[in-house]
Amino acid sequence: MSRYALYFAPKQQSKWWQAGCQWLGRDPTSQRSLEQIRLPNVIPKVLQRLTTDARRYGFHATLKAPFRLAEGHGLGELEQSLAAFCRRQKPIEIPSPQVEWIGNFLALRPGDKNSAIHQLAMQCVSHFDYLRAPLRPEELARRQQQQLSARQLRLLQHWGYPYTAEEYRFHMTLTDALNNTDAAEAIERGARQHFDIGEPLIIHSIALFYEAASGDDFQLLRHYAFNAD
Repeated sequence: MSRYALYFAPKQQSKWWQAGCQWLGRDPTSQRSLEQIRLPNVIPKVLQRLTTDARRYGFHATLKAPFRLAEGHGLGELEQSLAAFCRRQKPIEIPSPQVEWIGNFLALRPGDKNSAIHQLAMQCVSHFDYLRAPLRPEELARRQQQQLSARQLRLLQHWGYPYTAEEYRFHMTLTDALNNTDAAEAIERGARQHFDIGEPLIIHSIALFYEAASGDDFQLLRHYAFNAD
């Protein structure tokens, strides 16, 4: 069954978007595969394998994790609610995004803590939750197999996702797990060079992503621009 997600994704014309799509080797707006960046001392097939999951989701930061629509609610209602929500939001600037480790994978992160981002993410989680179908037993069981804290388990049961509220970390995933590869250091060096773009990253909109069926690549359907004065 299809799922939707509320993500941040840079503008298609921006250097950040172009860099992210080139890094992962896919453009989720067109669903086209792209020639993935070549890194020194990294075999191309190795980088391709170590970005498999990240590529499926596309270059993004999660605001509200993928969810199925609840019974009685449709895509049109989600789109209307999202457009109205975004009209009340103001852009948020991330002056110096940095490539950092989160556990065993690499991600692009804000250089400093940004309370406005956390507030936006939690608003997305709570405001649109009436549209979210409850997790199925198998979905819940799969999540519970992860090493989650007691707090994360409560968040999972309440919001359908364990990394919300104080557990939230804004990040744009660049790799899958790198703990079992000798290429980790070379990939890290390559990522830092590739994303040394030298301009701020602006959260200017929320992107609606769509997964047609379980395991399919996510597609970027539309950006909803922030319009608050």
